[in-house]
Amino acid sequence: MAKLKVLGLNGSARRYGNTFRLLRVALLGAEDAGAETQLLHLYDYRVNPCRACYSDHYLECHFPKKCPLYEGLDDFKQLAEKILESDAVIVATPVYWFNASGVVKNLVDRMTSLENMIYHTGRSLLDGKVAGFIAVGEEAGAAMALSWLTLTFNMMGVHIPAWGTAYYHGKGDALENAQAVSDAYNVGVNVVAMTETLRGRREPRSPWYTFLPEETRNRIASRVRKEAEELKREEAEKRPWLGGL
Repeated sequence: MAKLKVLGLNGSARRYGNTFRLLRVALLGAEDAGAETQLLHLYDYRVNPCRACYSDHYLECHFPKKCPLYEGLDDFKQLAEKILESDAVIVATPVYWFNASGVVKNLVDRMTSLENMIYHTGRSLLDGKVAGFIAVGEEAGAAMALSWLTLTFNMMGVHIPAWGTAYYHGKGDALENAQAVSDAYNVGVNVVAMTETLRGRREPRSPWYTFLPEETRNRIASRVRKEAEELKREEAEKRPWLGGL
């Protein structure tokens, strides 16, 4: 039986920050549940804002669309194909002014073309997929970002599992917060469990939430922290101020 594919999308400009860290924990949870994973940094791609083709005529919004407004300037098609090739998606975002980051918002707006295929073929291209979400921020807004993502994806035809969202609200290393690590790990496990349940591969998970033993949590945190520190070193040339931090 082929492994499920889970795609992680990091919506933070800080490739090594808390958003990446909790997303990576979630993907390790998905891997432990038997899935194959891939992580993409959205800031590596150019996704231009939606041009509201739908508002001119609802049938003008479709996928794929060779749009002259974006020809040669935009990576949305590449990202959309990655999403469509995956069985489940985990979107992680920092909190920017009480909501998701701009790159996440642009991507989700453009994903309307996938959902709007319901008017062309009778089915959203996202119909039946599974998603989980993570939001990270020092100030208020994580709940609003998660609410927006959950509602929007569900209205595009996507299933959201129990405990399919996680957040970290605070300063410092999120990997030091036991609850945040356990929550993120369960996001990964549950998107796999939900996908397998929908496909008849297994009975529903029970219980849907599992607290990680301290030893397991520390092992995961240590591994992800090392990966994040390596990414931080790689980013030092682009972010010279990191040398003094």
